[in-house]
Amino acid sequence: MTRLRMLLPALLLAGCAAPALAQEQARPKDAAAKPVDAALAGEYSLSGVMETGSGLLLRGDGRFEWYFSYGALDLGARGTWARKGDRVELTVVDMGYPPQYPQAKFERMRLRIDDGGLVPSWPWDMDGFRKGGERGRYERVAP
Repeated sequence: MTRLRMLLPALLLAGCAAPALAQEQARPKDAAAKPVDAALAGEYSLSGVMETGSGLLLRGDGRFEWYFSYGALDLGARGTWARKGDRVELTVVDMGYPPQYPQAKFERMRLRIDDGGLVPSWPWDMDGFRKGGERGRYERVAP
């Protein structure tokens, strides 16, 4: 089931970023060389945010895949990640989002490393919570 959830970003991105994906696939695998922390690589699932499903896959080669589903809003992104001190920074290369919600698109997301989990600082205003506010927690999914 968890692996199926990780397909959502690919489905969301398939129709919106074909040229960028072709360029990404043409790059050498080590082109994403950034300071990743292999101990953080793995699959994570969001908890603590009602009626929201979200997953994050941090690959050991510095790439990530992310999905977010809240009601009728489905988002997906992929790009590169790097550890920066006590934070993980996601840099989006491709993102799928509904065209009627352009405010949902973002270029970066920061997550605070907290006792084996990752606490997101949301790049948009989430239900009036506030842009840049922390809410929920990505917990590692057991293999």
